[in-house]
Amino acid sequence: MLANHVHRLSRRRWLGQVISGAVVVHSARFAPANAQSQTPQAVAFRVRSIIELSGQVHLKAQNAPSIRNDGKPTIARTAPVQSKSTLDYDQQYVLGSEDESTKGYLFFHEAQSEITVDRHTTQTVLRDNCKEIVKLSTGRGIHPAALATPLFVAERELINGAVDSMYLDQLLTDKEVAIADKWIVDRVSAARLLHLDAILDGDLTVCLVDSDNDKAHLEIAGKLQATARDVGTELEIKGKALMDRKGGFVSWLALQIDETREIGEAEPGFKVTAQVRVLRAPIESMGSGRSLSEVWKDAPNAASAEMLQFQSDSGFYRFLADGRWFTYRDNGEEATLRYIVNNRRVAQCNITNLVDFQAGEQLTLEGYQADLERLASRTGRDVLEASERLTSNKHRLLRITMAGSVEGVPLRWVHYHISNDDGRRLALVFTTDESSLEVFGEQDSQIIDSLELLAWPTKFDRDALESAAVPGSNKK
Repeated sequence: MLANHVHRLSRRRWLGQVISGAVVVHSARFAPANAQSQTPQAVAFRVRSIIELSGQVHLKAQNAPSIRNDGKPTIARTAPVQSKSTLDYDQQYVLGSEDESTKGYLFFHEAQSEITVDRHTTQTVLRDNCKEIVKLSTGRGIHPAALATPLFVAERELINGAVDSMYLDQLLTDKEVAIADKWIVDRVSAARLLHLDAILDGDLTVCLVDSDNDKAHLEIAGKLQATARDVGTELEIKGKALMDRKGGFVSWLALQIDETREIGEAEPGFKVTAQVRVLRAPIESMGSGRSLSEVWKDAPNAASAEMLQFQSDSGFYRFLADGRWFTYRDNGEEATLRYIVNNRRVAQCNITNLVDFQAGEQLTLEGYQADLERLASRTGRDVLEASERLTSNKHRLLRITMAGSVEGVPLRWVHYHISNDDGRRLALVFTTDESSLEVFGEQDSQIIDSLELLAWPTKFDRDALESAAVPGSNKK
């Protein structure tokens, strides 16, 4: 049996008897009968995980039919990929019956990764001012956000890891079991554990293979068809875990995850094997000296938590944007970003670094509008409005909105010219179709109002930029 004294008590009630006050309510079915009158209390762990991954990245075809006969994207080519990441953090959390009541606080001691794609290696290290992380509901799931400053995209991917350790104990069962008994992890919990949108078919199964007074030995297996980031994916999972019977928690986990993910509009597909190892032990206090309840008053709201920091290390500018923007290219002179919602391209942003003016020199709105009206006359577009103002960062903004059509599809273009008193200039063009204007909303305003033009360094010095990448870490 999983625990000599569990019997028909729920796992949560048993844990409450063993560790006074450390009760976590996952859902109503795991709760005591009077759970509605109780306030879930936070539990805290020290967690260390190592993830090693190898396989292939599948890149989308650019100049060929994009969709195969079976409806899946055409694969243009594959590239080998290898990566290793290490995470070491304290974690305190409360799992509520709904996402809105789930809260997490992480304090990182170490977070770094190295990934090699087609012989190009990039290292990522979590910045010191991002070591305090909260996890909260944003309306699109449970997302991490740094307390001090928005995360870079690479940092968010790094700290998410392969599994969400807040949900490790969902591998356990509240039922009375004996050696060789199996149980199925509910699909919602399994999806959260594995960072999936939803599990469409298949189940994650756990088997009790051995037990003594201190530990229960578990085996985990499953073949899943699921969605992740709005695209289809298939996973085969094999692994083992140890349950600490006195504490009632998973103390060790080792998984092999074989995953084949379809190519999405936002990201490449892949076929990889990941080896995941997690060690976990209860702690009495966080290494930061602060508790979940103390930091929660500093937690960002849901809208702010969805913002990420985008920075061009070569173009010397940065801004905050919704996490559904993805950078497709950035060579310093030009960059392309796309806004992807539900695996559909809603908008595109093209950014161009312009030749500097002399300090104090500015382009007039009349001159900018005249240039774009010439473009409009050649392409059959109409200028809808023109305006100018200062951004929140005191940059001068010129804005021209145009409408027209391409191959019969009505489109909207919003042109921006951003400049500062030092002569730095940047041009941005947002393009979306008329039917997507409501979904697009004010995405352009968010980027423009937060955009900062950084001073060109006197010599190329990566330390001049606050970057998630280790200086000099990109190598062929």
